[in-house]
Amino acid sequence: MKRTISAMSGKGSINHNRRIFTAENVDPTRSHLNVEYCYTPIEQAYDQLFGEALAAYNAKQKRKDRCIDNYYEKIRQSKQEKPFYEVIFQIGNKDDMGAATENGELAARVLDKFLHDFTKRNPQLHVYSAHLHMDEATPHLHIDFIPFTTGSKRGLSTRVSLKQALADQGITGEGRSMTERDLWVQREKEALAELMLEHGIEWEQKGEHREHLSVLEYKKEQRAQELTELEQTIQKVQQQQVSIKAVEQIEAKPLPLTSKVMVEREDYDRLVTAAQKYVVQEKKESKLKKLLKEARATITDLTDKLSAALQELAAMKSIRESLRTAELEQENSRLKDRIRGYEDIIERNGLRNLFALPRRAPQARDKAV
Repeated sequence: MKRTISAMSGKGSINHNRRIFTAENVDPTRSHLNVEYCYTPIEQAYDQLFGEALAAYNAKQKRKDRCIDNYYEKIRQSKQEKPFYEVIFQIGNKDDMGAATENGELAARVLDKFLHDFTKRNPQLHVYSAHLHMDEATPHLHIDFIPFTTGSKRGLSTRVSLKQALADQGITGEGRSMTERDLWVQREKEALAELMLEHGIEWEQKGEHREHLSVLEYKKEQRAQELTELEQTIQKVQQQQVSIKAVEQIEAKPLPLTSKVMVEREDYDRLVTAAQKYVVQEKKESKLKKLLKEARATITDLTDKLSAALQELAAMKSIRESLRTAELEQENSRLKDRIRGYEDIIERNGLRNLFALPRRAPQARDKAV
């Protein structure tokens, strides 16, 4: 029999893989047939893998801000590396390898052997979670792993890196058209195909033009053919004398090699029209940028003036407060009381005319008394 092989990138939902919750496409009456090969919480797996290297790295740091408190969180928030990867392997589909059929049981045995040999083939991929599901339409295997490399001279001596981990296993990419991961997946498919053949299952490679042509070789030939087509298209464009200046003003976006580029007269007209619109838009944006620059300068000037005024106001308040302290006000009150006392003595002894003091109003005198 012939069957296809699927190798898909998964989301890595551990709760789904471990059946902490049951999705709609799951038959709970068959969940007891699932197999959990291994599971370690990812934070614990990171501690096992990188704990010693992290401690050594932090011990070398002279500044505390360069120390790494939690390596898992650092990688989780990083834009360069992913904390883990999940790949899902499946043989055939629900129509020819249904989970509840004999073929489904055969697929499960092959996938079981495939998983047990996985770590031997991939010593730089630490598997912390692996599950075989038999309660969905087709048996399939979830493998969650952390790629790591050792002997690194920068950062941690043992650190996360898919590219370097695969390079340590002898897998190097060939550019964007064939990355390290593409080559690794192809190698894993070929390993699975060998196990399938031992059980009388031949790998059906759809899209092939020659029976014994591998997927990798087929992709290379396909890329070569598309490159030839692109070269022919370039020559055709040059013959049509497309305006280079107009085309250069259009934002260039790389086309995938699977695209077929055919530039005819209508395409040429659209390119020229787009270029003209681009020039007009560029002029409008230039004017807006100039106005925005002037507005920002005005705002900066007003901000500076406001800041100076606030500083001056604060200084005046400070002077006023320093002049009217509580101690001075108390002293002033005491002096006023003493003056009122002297005036009363003078008034009682008839000495007001002698000192030529003004007579106070009765209310004022009564208030003073």
